Amino acid sequence: MKILHTSDLHLGSALTSRLSPARIRERKAELIQSFERQVEEGLMRGVRIFIIAGDLFDTERVGRGVKESVISVIRRASSIDFLYLPGNHERLALFDGSVEIPENLKLFREDWTYFDYDYVTVAGKTALGAGTFDGLELDPGRKNIVVLHGGIADRSGEDTVGLADAAGRGIDYLALGHYHSYSCTRIDSRGIAVYSGTPEGRGFDEAGECGFCIVDTNGSELYHSFIPHAKRRILIRKADVSDVRDRADVDSAVAAALDGVNPCDLVRVVLTGRHAPEVNPDLDTIRKRYEDRYYHFEAEDESGLRIDPEEYRYDRSLKGEFIRLVLGRCGLADEERDAIIRAGLGALMGDLGDL
Repeated sequence: MKILHTSDLHLGSALTSRLSPARIRERKAELIQSFERQVEEGLMRGVRIFIIAGDLFDTERVGRGVKESVISVIRRASSIDFLYLPGNHERLALFDGSVEIPENLKLFREDWTYFDYDYVTVAGKTALGAGTFDGLELDPGRKNIVVLHGGIADRSGEDTVGLADAAGRGIDYLALGHYHSYSCTRIDSRGIAVYSGTPEGRGFDEAGECGFCIVDTNGSELYHSFIPHAKRRILIRKADVSDVRDRADVDSAVAAALDGVNPCDLVRVVLTGRHAPEVNPDLDTIRKRYEDRYYHFEAEDESGLRIDPEEYRYDRSLKGEFIRLVLGRCGLADEERDAIIRAGLGALMGDLGDL
């Protein structure tokens, strides 16, 4: 039997980011389309069970149009049972009576809820606490999948799933939601705890490969695989500008960092390393050069200055005088010192040209 495990789709998200209003509307639609594509993938792979391990929606107040789109996708995929565990974001948003629930959409309740399929049992509950696993009854002779939504810890709590508490209870696969990136952690000699992660990232805090998991219960062992799924990757690329000589070298470092990035991706390039004060990278120029090449582009400067006081000891130019003055100030943090030198040199360069 094949099972699809997904979570944290956050449909209806406000997407408060640096995207334009038109792009925000487009991305909202793409998040719903992402769910539809997952279901299509499940049908193609012969999936029998589709587990949603929490946060299908981003809030309890979900627009009727979003709900109806989700219900329509589920209803059309009648050969699949959708086992839905509401997360901490949406609660029972889909079950408020505003839409008709199809028969193939089944809900995990506050207490342990069980669904049996041939030799597979799927159990889950929405309530977490110190005794989360109390009362869980699983037949060790079956393939047992447990669905929960929360962060993993050694012991269970109000918002955590305790792996030590889960050990020895006959769990083969703990299908988790809450963390937005894929991970797999062993529970005991028998079982594993898996976060499927979000299938489609919404912001740069969700950078990296996004997707869902396919679980195969056939054979003596249970296997799972992570399936990359996102229509648009969210990427953070670092450009090391250590020892660059001028802005042309900075441009080359940025171009190298962006090698292989797809135009449909959302990308942030971050300048790192330490360079001479005279270089003064121009983020506005970098942004303007690349903003039309990608779906969304950002540039940030986390680089620092490489300053050897000996280089400026006998420099009698305004530049040398200014740098000596700043270096001589006590109590300045490195970041504050660098910011002052950057601003000062920028002003000098603008007024006087090359020093």
